[in-house]
Amino acid sequence: MFFVNIEASINKLNFFKMKTPRILLGALLASMLFIGCNNSEELVTGSESLTEQQTSDLVNKKEVAFQFIDLMKNQSFKEKTLELLNNQQPSVAMSKILNQTSEFVSDEESYKMLMSKTTMLEGKASKEAAPEKIEILEVWMHNGERIEDFSNVLFSFAPEGDEETWERVEAYTIDKEVVYLDPKEAPSQTVIVIETDGFETLKREVTYMNKYLQESGVQNNRFLKSSLDLSTKSARNAGLETTKLDKIRLNDDEEPWISGAAEVYAITSGIKDDKNNPEIKVIPMYYLDHDDTDYYPNQILLFWDDYQYQAANIQLFEKDDNTNYKDLVSAIVNGVFQIIGAVSTQPWVSVLGQVAGAIIQAMPNSWYTNNDDYVDSFYTIEKNKSYYNYYGARRNAKINLSPFYVAPN
Repeated sequence: MFFVNIEASINKLNFFKMKTPRILLGALLASMLFIGCNNSEELVTGSESLTEQQTSDLVNKKEVAFQFIDLMKNQSFKEKTLELLNNQQPSVAMSKILNQTSEFVSDEESYKMLMSKTTMLEGKASKEAAPEKIEILEVWMHNGERIEDFSNVLFSFAPEGDEETWERVEAYTIDKEVVYLDPKEAPSQTVIVIETDGFETLKREVTYMNKYLQESGVQNNRFLKSSLDLSTKSARNAGLETTKLDKIRLNDDEEPWISGAAEVYAITSGIKDDKNNPEIKVIPMYYLDHDDTDYYPNQILLFWDDYQYQAANIQLFEKDDNTNYKDLVSAIVNGVFQIIGAVSTQPWVSVLGQVAGAIIQAMPNSWYTNNDDYVDSFYTIEKNKSYYNYYGARRNAKINLSPFYVAPN
């Protein structure tokens, strides 16, 4: 089992008597109630590093960065890696780099250590039982188009803790000399960044989050591998009626430069029956990398057969390093059940808004301290209605939505 199942049937209205999932410990219950140097003179270098940082019990990104620097001294490895980093956005899995460069460096100790670490991390993130922490090694490049002299390229990683407290970003030259970058403004030079909580991690976390929502009774089986078929006939045997995201633009993705491209996901919510039971899904938005940029994903966000009524919510969040995804989804489930238990006799449209409110309340209190950041909310999106340049409640995201009918085969 992925998580401990909630022990009361969601078909009963007395949600207050539900037992909280066992992973909701005291800390979880309590949680319920940006970076640059424009020229070389702005860099501070030295032979001594900051106190060694570990991003988690699993990965020491400084150690990984040093091993990666060792490999980048091999000309063939460097050329292939730079090709991958320049051609694939927003990041490249370390496993892909290692697999495509093994002929050049497979005998080197740094390669063996990185391959071992990468294989272990990806294996833990692929098991049936969800790990406590998911970390996948990835690499991305800041200002990659500006490489003229590779000796000026830096290697870095996101600092630990609250981004508001970051005083400097630790980086290293190809000779492993430390360089301190301004954490408030992106540097003008090229920086190759080691990532453990990016695109690949989000993909795996979303899978586990949806699995738990299904086991908790607040999500149907549409996202199960055997059921994710958009050509499947609806209950009316007439195809699927959906709402599609045609365009999206973020004013601020809540992501500092050293954290790289944003990892944004949507949480959709609606009322699925006349007992005001919720239907909640987590939908990754892998393409949504940067703010102040238009994206045209043509992505289905709402499946209207999932809901009893013709309105639903769409809320956007940005995934950052320090939030435990297990605790997060458990808090959402617990908070929504408490809300529904209190308002089960109210009109459904009122409950719809309160479900969205419960999702926000379940998020970490420290949204802006490198936890899952609240991007925006679109409340009461209606079926069969188009939205053009439509702002969310925070006016931080602007979207185009349109009805989209998927015909059966």
